[in-house]
Amino acid sequence: MLKAGKSGKMVLGGLLLITGLLILSGADKRLETFLVDRSPQWLLELSSRI
Repeated sequence: MLKAGKSGKMVLGGLLLITGLLILSGADKRLETFLVDRSPQWLLELSSRI
């Protein structure tokens, strides 16, 4: 359990670091545009309905 916890912390820390770098560089907006353009229509309708 402790080993899994340490590994989980490392993975989450890496994801947080990558997310921060994407935000600082502005690449998060390009990634969002890419994902929205390739999302199925039903998903876009569902997410904008809420």
